[in-house]
Amino acid sequence: MPVSEAILHSSLLTDLRQLGRVLTLRRPEPGSFSPNIAKLPWLVLFYCLISIILSIALNGWEDGAIIEGATFVGTASVPFAAVALFAGLLKWMDRRQDGEAVWLVFTLLLLIVPLAGFIGAKLVSVITNLAFFYHSRYTYPDSDTSLPGDWHLGDISLAPWFAYFISALPHIWLALAGARYIAHIGRGWQRILCVPFTLSALFAVFTSANPLALWQVDTDAPLTYTKETGGLAIDEEVFYGQSRLLDEHLARIETGKPGVPEIFFLGFAGDEEGVFMRETITVEQLFRDRYATAGHTMILVNNPATARRLPFANHESLSRALRRIGEQMNGEEDLLFLFLTSHGSADHRFSIKFSPFGFSDITPEMLRTALDEAGIKRRVVVVSACYSGGFIPRLADPDTLVITAADADRNSFGCNDTNDLTDFGRAYFDEALRETRSFTEAFERAKATIAAREAADGITSSNPQIAGGESLHAQLEWFAREPGRGN
Repeated sequence: MPVSEAILHSSLLTDLRQLGRVLTLRRPEPGSFSPNIAKLPWLVLFYCLISIILSIALNGWEDGAIIEGATFVGTASVPFAAVALFAGLLKWMDRRQDGEAVWLVFTLLLLIVPLAGFIGAKLVSVITNLAFFYHSRYTYPDSDTSLPGDWHLGDISLAPWFAYFISALPHIWLALAGARYIAHIGRGWQRILCVPFTLSALFAVFTSANPLALWQVDTDAPLTYTKETGGLAIDEEVFYGQSRLLDEHLARIETGKPGVPEIFFLGFAGDEEGVFMRETITVEQLFRDRYATAGHTMILVNNPATARRLPFANHESLSRALRRIGEQMNGEEDLLFLFLTSHGSADHRFSIKFSPFGFSDITPEMLRTALDEAGIKRRVVVVSACYSGGFIPRLADPDTLVITAADADRNSFGCNDTNDLTDFGRAYFDEALRETRSFTEAFERAKATIAAREAADGITSSNPQIAGGESLHAQLEWFAREPGRGN
């Protein structure tokens, strides 16, 4: 029998049985764990397989679902490396500890992380549905379509901090199990020092791992409409799931680091046409890559392809997202970059359309109120829509830089549903901001590019606009520096 098979069939199964004792906060049997580096490939394989199975169980196996295997395998190595480093630190703190056994125990605990994420997501969903059931069945027994006040049918939601706490409970237990294990093997003052260190460090490792993102939606999948409604086919998963999705995405927005200026990004695709979905996803990824916004980013999208993956884009979800970001930002240091893309009208209404829903369009006054109520002081707002220049008088001020794809009386172009980006989105984000990190310099480059292309096509210039942000110059210059030159 090959050595790897012998390890798998003998000691690894024993290790898994002992893992049960650790998870129930009991002392493992003496000498029960047998560390061996040859086990690591098997553990990584189990971790990936468990993640795939639970991701499919959570998200479904639908048209448009893909496995980004190569990317995930690389990402999966990060928590394993973190655990190895952590075990080494513990052995350095107490040289009598068996660092290899600690490494094995914590690596085995990593196998439970996908299950913890799955259980956490289900807990949020169950509690949300129970809240809806209680209020609709007992509090308002005569109403089967809507509920008064903040409780609306299909819009029952949990406070973001509470949703995050519920989803984190399984990870808290894993961290507690690891800390309890260290308490069993620690001695004297090392135990006092190691246990709280272990608890906090393991919780950070376990919650940072996101294996359930392995099973993702293919945003290039064809849109599916129903002949009867001309829009999204609404089933129970969509109807009840949107509240859970919004809570989960709000809970993922992390607190800014004091003393480190950061950008918080919010993308908003208001119309159901695919070009706006694809543009918003592209811009979000650009900000992750260029401005390190991971943990500080969120997108709201109206599109059937993402109805089971992303929160809808409407005035309520926008307001809640802005409030959450306002809570997580450090007001004097951080910057909000808000990007909205859709159609626009001559009376300066930003179109919100997702059949068969009757969402209201957004006006400049509504957007200004949502920003002010969120308490976000420093902000860059980019509105990509026809007649979007009409948003400038209401939004632009010394603390708010406003960029629009068109003048107040002009059309913007490139909104064809087959396009990946609008004309403004391509020139500003996909071209100019990939060459410079300066939002204002990118605008000047994009404006010149758009003018030349529109002149060549013989169409009336859209005349993109920029205004406000006078007090943001120093901060914008800081973010415009290339990595390694002060940020």
